[in-house]
Order: sequence, then structure tokens, then C-alpha cells
Amino acid sequence: MIIAGIHNKFKSLTATEQKIANYVLTNPSEVIRLTAKELAERCDSAPSAVIRFCKSLNVDGFSEFKIKLASEIGDTTKQDVSKLPSFSSSDSVGDVFAKVFTSGVNTLKDTLNMIDMKNAEMIAKVLKNANRLFLFGVGTSSVIVIDAQYRFSQLGLNVTGCTDALFMNVTAINMKEGDVAVGISHSGRTKAVVDALARAKEAGAITVAITSFQHAPLAQHADYSVCVFADEENYPVEAVSARMAHMCLIDAFTMTLATMEYDEFKKHVTGRNRILEEIRY
Repeated sequence: MIIAGIHNKFKSLTATEQKIANYVLTNPSEVIRLTAKELAERCDSAPSAVIRFCKSLNVDGFSEFKIKLASEIGDTTKQDVSKLPSFSSSDSVGDVFAKVFTSGVNTLKDTLNMIDMKNAEMIAKVLKNANRLFLFGVGTSSVIVIDAQYRFSQLGLNVTGCTDALFMNVTAINMKEGDVAVGISHSGRTKAVVDALARAKEAGAITVAITSFQHAPLAQHADYSVCVFADEENYPVEAVSARMAHMCLIDAFTMTLATMEYDEFKKHVTGRNRILEEIRY
């Protein structure tokens, strides 16, 4: 996902790379016909900067970059769900609703296309085999932690959600081998969550990061990481569409674990449904 990758990593790029990124996003059809030197000239930079830009997107060279870009801009499905312009003070209520919902759909599709499924499968196995599972997150991510705790507990996992900075760090230092710590942070730079994951790793636990930025500090302390697409350029508020992608990611892992232990999962669901009936009129 070249275009999604550019949007997702834009803030982590250098000023020169951002200039190249903007040119690519504005003129994708033209870029696939250019050489690295010609693109560099249009961006007032050097060919080496273009190569570094490609490397920042995990692409080996400019030729491979153009092939991937050409494949994306030729996909009519993607053109149908192209990104809407940024929010404006002149937007009507209908405009805002349309942009939020369309961006949410785009974010989920871009996230799905970005995920390495082999990596996701390994993370699912790690979660399944955890002696104890601890989830760390604060702020907007605390809601995701609480939801994930509930969903994973339905599978019979021994799971604890930690949303208090002190509690999560005390918990982290008492983790053991066989335990798994999952840090959830949109920015990947929330100090309490990063510190907790680092301490959990030092204690011998397996660590997993769920974030919107692949090279964020949180991912650096993780044995495994999964990144969602963050549409920050179109949103004036932090983590609006990314939060939706994080929650959908948790749902995907929940159902993956359920399929791994399908018969056992059915027993847990039966018990859950019985409890639900008891608390309803």
C-alpha cells in the first residue's frame, strides 16, 4: 500500500521526503513515468533523497516504487473510495457526516491492505498461548483496552486491562515468562504505555504493540507489532478514524482466536448468553 503508507508515515518523514511525498500524492500518474532524477528535479532535491524516500516506505528502489504505485492508481476500486478533502468551517452537518463515515471506511480498507497476515497469525498464536494477558492503554486507547479485555475474557483467556499509568507499570515489572503484554497507543509515543511495555519485556514477557505509526517508540519495545492506517491529514482531532481501526483489529483477533478453539469458544458463548439473559428483562 504505497499511497496509504505515504499518508501513514508522512509526519515521520524528513522535510525533503515530505516534499517528495506531496508531489507523489498530487501527481501519481505523472510520477510513474519519471526517473528518480526527474522526480528529484521537480522536488528541488537529489536522486538520493528519492531513494531514501522509497526506503522509508519499505520499498527497495524507485523502480519497485513505481510498479506498486501504478498498480494502486490503476485500481478502480480504490478510485471509488478516494479520500475526501479535509474538514472545513464551511462544511454542513451532512458534509461532516459524509466525510467521517467515508474516511472510516477508507481507514478500515487501508488498514486491512497494510496488515501482514503472517505477522497477524503469529500474534494470534502468541495471544492464544499466553499464560496471562495484560493490556496497556490510556486516554482514547483506554476505551479499546476495556473493550479488548471484555472480548478476550469471553474466550476464556486470563486477561487484565490496565488503564492507570501507575498500575500498568507496577503490573509490568511483575510479569513473567509466558505472559504477554499488549500496548495500545495511537501515537505510539504515550510514555506510560511505552514504559510499561519496555518493563514487561525486561521482566521476560512477550510484548505486542498496536499503534498507528510503524516506527513509533512503542513498536521498538515490541516483539511483534501491528500498525493501522491513520488518516491524520484529514482529521483535526486525534485518533478519530484510527480508533475505529484499532477496535476492528481487536475484533479480528478475537474472532481469529475463536476459530482456533471453535468448540471451546462455543461453550464460553453459551455461558455468556446465559448470563446476559439473567441481567435482561
